[in-house]
Amino acid sequence: MHEFNNNWLKLRETVDKKSRNLKIIQLINKKFDNNTPVSIIDLGTGTGSNFNYLKPKLKFSQNWVFTDISLNSINYFKRNLKLSNKIIKTKFQIFDVINDLDKIKFKSFDIVTGSAFLDILPKNWFYKFHKFNSKTEIVLFALNYNGDFKFLPKHKYDKIIVNLFNKDQKTDKGIGNKAVGPNCSNLINNIFKKTHHTYLMNSKWNVEKNYQFQKYFLYFCSKVIKNNKVDYSSWLKFRYNCIKQKNSRLILQNTDFLAIKK
Repeated sequence: MHEFNNNWLKLRETVDKKSRNLKIIQLINKKFDNNTPVSIIDLGTGTGSNFNYLKPKLKFSQNWVFTDISLNSINYFKRNLKLSNKIIKTKFQIFDVINDLDKIKFKSFDIVTGSAFLDILPKNWFYKFHKFNSKTEIVLFALNYNGDFKFLPKHKYDKIIVNLFNKDQKTDKGIGNKAVGPNCSNLINNIFKKTHHTYLMNSKWNVEKNYQFQKYFLYFCSKVIKNNKVDYSSWLKFRYNCIKQKNSRLILQNTDFLAIKK
């Protein structure tokens, strides 16, 4: 499966934390008793941003299993792991959430969660995942890209770049099949609403002063431009100059998905 760069994962953790929708936490906390430990599996743990966000906000005791295909990311997370008195037990597993999905005992978990990777997955994964989780109490996938971003100030090529980016999001991301791209939230919502109460909530990035983050995202845009063999160097130059002048802002639309068993 596709692996994410640890530097990028840590850089975006602060931005992600500010973007997540708090209404989802309220709905999850209503579901469980404070005195009963809740078993949680985190898919694609990376450097631990999903756990770091959820850990203090979930009011109940928690048993966590962390999974990722990258041993490097798991080891990084282990070195920086900070527990609390609500965390009863933790376990780490190396898993490819694409090819090893049937090896995970989802029935053992009350909450199945992950963040910021649904858009790179192929369509058949979503149906397979639902098959294993049709009776799971809570399914939560946060920060799913939904196809819309913009930089400020505006440039005449902005819309073209977004279209190129979204087209690229639907290509194979090292998995072996085309990704669903920006449609990921709507797809998983339509599948799970047959067995769960489902919610789609806004979790947009609004990045104004974090210029290192903006540079990283521009780097991804430059790779898309290069892959399409087109010349929008004037757009990139304009964007980097805006960052250099500290006159740049990035707004990107994400969606948080929550499913609660009916």
